[in-house]
Amino acid sequence: MTFIWIGVCIVMIIAELATPTALISIWFAVGSVIAMLLSLLDLSIGIQIVSFIIVSIISMIVVRPIATAYLRGNIVATNADRCIGQIGVVMKEINEDEWGEVKVKGTLWHAISYDDKCIEVEEKIKVIAIDGVKLIVKKIH
Repeated sequence: MTFIWIGVCIVMIIAELATPTALISIWFAVGSVIAMLLSLLDLSIGIQIVSFIIVSIISMIVVRPIATAYLRGNIVATNADRCIGQIGVVMKEINEDEWGEVKVKGTLWHAISYDDKCIEVEEKIKVIAIDGVKLIVKKIH
């Protein structure tokens, strides 16, 4: 049984490395290491399997939030994310029927009005959010 658990561990590590999304199957590799150690102690297959399941679940519950927070902490905001909260100027009128254009931090963006009100050219706006490829803006009074 020891070699089976080693095989499971290797397959889970390879599967983890092959997936573009992090932290998918590494939990089962941890569980298989514990099960392998139990098989070296000549404990029953039932105990090995139950331990494999329990350790895999516990490692996922305990470690995943910490690892996810660490991995997400390294994300750098994109140019679009940096626009939120910025002030800009309307370059092409924004109305209910048609997207307008705004200039924010020297870049032109398609934009719609947050409250569906018309915003004229040269009026100042504040970026409220991003929806796909367009900014959602609000007129500054």
